Amino acid sequence: MKVSSKLPAAFSGASLLEYLSTRFNYLPEKTWLQLITEGRILCNGASCYGATIVAQGDNIQCDLPDFDQPVVNLAYSIVYQDEWLLGINKPAGLRVHSRGKFVNANLIYQLRHVHQPPFPETNLVHRLDADTSGLVLLARDKDVLADLVRQFADGRVIKSYLAVVEGHLTPAEGSIDLPIGPVADARIPRFGVDRLKGKAALTHYKTLRRLSAHYSLVELQPETGRTHQLRVHLAAIGHPIAGDALYTMNDDEYLDYRHNPPLQGSLNRQALHSHQLQFLHPIHQTRCTLSAPLSGDIEGFIQQVSEPD
Repeated sequence: MKVSSKLPAAFSGASLLEYLSTRFNYLPEKTWLQLITEGRILCNGASCYGATIVAQGDNIQCDLPDFDQPVVNLAYSIVYQDEWLLGINKPAGLRVHSRGKFVNANLIYQLRHVHQPPFPETNLVHRLDADTSGLVLLARDKDVLADLVRQFADGRVIKSYLAVVEGHLTPAEGSIDLPIGPVADARIPRFGVDRLKGKAALTHYKTLRRLSAHYSLVELQPETGRTHQLRVHLAAIGHPIAGDALYTMNDDEYLDYRHNPPLQGSLNRQALHSHQLQFLHPIHQTRCTLSAPLSGDIEGFIQQVSEPD
């Protein structure tokens, strides 16, 4: 399997081995070193070494071996289906599309090729992080896809999420209006508040209930669709989403977390769930509201941290 990547500014001046093992940490450092030694990694079309210093814009080409099928959670369910649309309740731990070794272990591949009956014509309307559970909307027709993509881009789709956050938001209901952009010096790609170069981002929140002195259950409605918007906004105001390692740890801590995940039974992902989508059906021209119940692991975490009334 041949893949390539363009080196981002954050890794300029790093060694090739450091870049590969840090940014693509689904393989350990020793495996990347072996691939480099075997000549399966090229930098700008030329052979290289683990110690080769790379610069922004370098083209890194990788001839990767075929991967064993990763173990992922395939327990998705169809919550809505008609001739033009699919509404899927996606579990945490399932990517929506192919990346790296997840060539087959992703939602779109499963729907197109494995599900019975298959849906070979389906296309993603929007994306959801692998470790965020809940509603994903897919189109079964090119014109319907274009219409729904425009609705998302124009802010005409009402998106509601449920999240467990650290602490208590003050006021209990309000809005977060902070621009978001990529963190330039991060070794692990992430986003943050950027008041100079960031893109406008607006999130409305409402506290549903206080679970304990340390946690609250909130409803979130993003008006914009920036990458990691909800996670960045909540972390920026001092109330990160529970279990969100990427936005509560530095790069070294996060890498250690990825290589030494918590024991099973604990919350090992961000407690964020895509709960509801409201949009105009492109064919019927009627308002559709799709909902997905809160996932079991977040329900269990809520029970674990809740204090008696």
